Amino acid sequence: MTSIPETGSERPGIAPGRAFAPARRKFLVRLIIVALLIPISFEIASIRLTPSLILMMLLFPALLQQFFTRVVPWRMPDLFFFLFIVWQGLSILINNPERFVAFTGQQTLLTLAGYLAGRLFILDREDFVSFVKFWALMSMISVPFALHEALRDDPILLRMVAEHTPFTTFEANDYEARMGLFRAQFVFSHPIHYGLMGALIIVPYALGVGPRLGGAARVVGTGLIGLATFLSVSSGAVLAVLLQLGVLAWYRIAQKVGPPWRVLLASGSLLYIALELASTKNAFAAISGRLAFNAQTAYYRTLIWDYGSAQIMRTPIFGNGYNYWPRLPWMTASIDNHWLYMAMVHGLPALFLMVGAILYAFLAVNRPGLCGDRELDRMRLAWTLSLIGLCMSASTVALWGELQMFVLLLLGAGFWLADTAADAGASREPEVPDRRLRLTRFPPGTPRAEPARRAAAYTRLRSDDPLRTGPVRPISHTRTDT
Repeated sequence: MTSIPETGSERPGIAPGRAFAPARRKFLVRLIIVALLIPISFEIASIRLTPSLILMMLLFPALLQQFFTRVVPWRMPDLFFFLFIVWQGLSILINNPERFVAFTGQQTLLTLAGYLAGRLFILDREDFVSFVKFWALMSMISVPFALHEALRDDPILLRMVAEHTPFTTFEANDYEARMGLFRAQFVFSHPIHYGLMGALIIVPYALGVGPRLGGAARVVGTGLIGLATFLSVSSGAVLAVLLQLGVLAWYRIAQKVGPPWRVLLASGSLLYIALELASTKNAFAAISGRLAFNAQTAYYRTLIWDYGSAQIMRTPIFGNGYNYWPRLPWMTASIDNHWLYMAMVHGLPALFLMVGAILYAFLAVNRPGLCGDRELDRMRLAWTLSLIGLCMSASTVALWGELQMFVLLLLGAGFWLADTAADAGASREPEVPDRRLRLTRFPPGTPRAEPARRAAAYTRLRSDDPLRTGPVRPISHTRTDT
């Protein structure tokens, strides 16, 4: 099998760059994931720094050099993300100029560097398998800590950082218990962020790389990731997993009807229109409002949608920044909907750029006629399902900080699947040996392209047999091999 070459795409007049060696790429991706899971921070000149931000600052020059020497083919989402960063910075400059420098630097590292790391460090199936397995391993390792936290309301790692180091860390959440469990946040700022760490990787692990694992490892690993997701006791994370499983079942059924994604998009659009007609409010608001474990949360999300969408209509282009927006006196400034949050803070153009990048990725990776094999098809499907789960869960929470980089790393990690003409070899699954009975005296592997010549040779062998008497009858070539 041929893998993606180490050089970028060939284009007239542009000398392609050279990618990092596979071992270095795998190491850097693992280093980024580990850095994202270190819950410490400190300030220099009033700028908050974390291990992941420092690491991305060190990697950013190399990422830009790799990108602009075209280690990977340039795609439309690359332009969208560059424009997204520019528009974010412009909206903050207009609305909150005192935050411009710190915000722009941080968002460039979290958004653009995270996305480029996925694009440039995950270039073929082996990179992707390594990425998924390591992220899944980190989710499994978190289970004992999350279980302790869910049972005793004690975020042990955050408490140890706060009590025994000079660094600052995230505050422990004070949410009420749900279903007899406290909400585990592990090393994240919010329980749902911890839940999404598992929810976004469970299907890529179980479906995308699971067949490479033993049956027990696949089942146990998937179970541990599912438990980690559940221990966050977050409706957005748990329902993201259920949605992915539901779409997977729907996809399998649609395969029997026609092109599966076309069938899914058509039937999904009809379902959305039906909800729009049947609901007394916007269908999207009705769906996101009901993705909750209790009625109070659902009601609050409906209020956020109503007041947030009204604010968007007042400031549609550059948003409202981090300024006050009209709402009920008892409502906080928290916006539990990433898509709404993006349009409110940075304006509709920022939302369109982000949605356009995700939509392009979906279409590029799943376009008809891509080269590949069964393993690549599973990887495409698993990555796409994770993307669908992300889009749904983002309607229940704002994505920021470490989770934001996780998400963009995952998004960038799937673009090599759209370039599988360079990775179109056979599947790396073990080949099943051919144990059929071969009714032929020719050795295995003899070409089948010249049956007449083989039949003639067989006839000469029979005619040269000194023990044979009588006429020689030609043997039909149709019986020389089966």
